[in-house]
Amino acid sequence: MQASPAAAADCWRATCSGKDPIQMGCDDDAEVLQQATEPDKSVVVRLMWSPKCQGVWAKISRDLDTSPDYVYGTLWTTRDPDGGIEKYDTTGLLTDGVAGAYTTMRNWKTTSAKACWNDVHAQYDPVPLKYIRDNNDASLPIVHGLCTDWL
Repeated sequence: MQASPAAAADCWRATCSGKDPIQMGCDDDAEVLQQATEPDKSVVVRLMWSPKCQGVWAKISRDLDTSPDYVYGTLWTTRDPDGGIEKYDTTGLLTDGVAGAYTTMRNWKTTSAKACWNDVHAQYDPVPLKYIRDNNDASLPIVHGLCTDWL
């Protein structure tokens, strides 16, 4: 008996950028690269990756009874290796009764990425890049959300 071949994805690396991971078949082999969970487990954000597609995206889940009223999920990316300006893909506001959502993908090969949630706005990064001034960490404190590490 021979194993059937895995279904082919509809995109690869750069052609996945901005595309829906489920519509492209990239969720078939999706792996959690990293996960950040609120202490009360009300919100969980995951940085997802598909080996088959070489795409990365953010996936957010929340407990409808205990999570904040406003929950936005965001995939933040930078150009690698030179860093560059952060770009974002967002779930937008998870409306009443919506327990989970995900962002579109980015090309894993040419980016660094982190997944975040916040209760402020789709464009708000609760954990911006470290800002060092005069050898001191001048980064803003973490407020209004949670992020995975940059990978």
